[in-house]
Amino acid sequence: MKKITTIALFLILPGMAAFLLFNLWPIIYSIYLAFTNAQLGNFPIQAPDTEPLKFVGLENFRWILSDEKFRSAFMWTWIFVATSVTLKVLVGTFLSLLYNSKYVKGKMVYRSLLIIPWALPLLFSVTVWRFMFDPVFGPINQILKSIGVSTLPNWTNDPFWGLVALNIIEVWLAYPFMITVITAALQSVPDTLVEAAIIDGANYWQRLRHVVLPIVGKPIAFATILTSAASFQYFMVPYIYNAGLFEDKFILLYGFRKAFGAAPHYGRAAAVMIIATLVLAVYMYVNVRITKLQEGAKG
Repeated sequence: MKKITTIALFLILPGMAAFLLFNLWPIIYSIYLAFTNAQLGNFPIQAPDTEPLKFVGLENFRWILSDEKFRSAFMWTWIFVATSVTLKVLVGTFLSLLYNSKYVKGKMVYRSLLIIPWALPLLFSVTVWRFMFDPVFGPINQILKSIGVSTLPNWTNDPFWGLVALNIIEVWLAYPFMITVITAALQSVPDTLVEAAIIDGANYWQRLRHVVLPIVGKPIAFATILTSAASFQYFMVPYIYNAGLFEDKFILLYGFRKAFGAAPHYGRAAAVMIIATLVLAVYMYVNVRITKLQEGAKG
């Protein structure tokens, strides 16, 4: 038995080494940088006439938390989480219910169309959406103009309308995931329960509220928590859409600017990463406890 254990440990050592090298080491090194004054000039190599790399304790965290742009990014990130997740859940639930309706024909066609946002590269998708929201040549403003809207939204340069545009883009990108999870949950609802509710005289909305949603509640909660975590980590879409407009609207984009902006400060950027990770970890833990996902599905 001891020999078998030794052989097993020997076989998993390469995998463990790769995990430590490519996963844990960058995290540990980033935590180390967050407590130093690492910036362009003293990191990764020391330049002449610059302050040497040194330990500064919690100075980076104090600076970040006192920065008005960070507070703005933190607030707007949560606003985006609230709006985008609400829209994703509502749209995903509505489309799933529509897709599972016995009155809907051509479900195979819809299933093929479902994966389009997944199949297209993110860079291509966001670039197309940016063109669609172009305030001058974009088809969305052209349609609004044709129906009589006089003051057209500036989707690409106004922060409010830009955030509205990002919500629309996020719903389009995320609905395949939401539909996949919610549809699988809906298909697990026993037909006998629905038929019994019909016999008892329950209408469609009563069956949906008292029979269907209680059964699929946990899968929807699971999808909601995952997609809200993704919204909190929103980076690539606003970066491609208009990085300058949203650098103080999303926490990860703010941290990216600290690391690779005009005056790179890697210690402060690492501090942003740690703060974001801790906030997200607490958020996920609280939501899992509230929804009781760790207890498994009912029944």
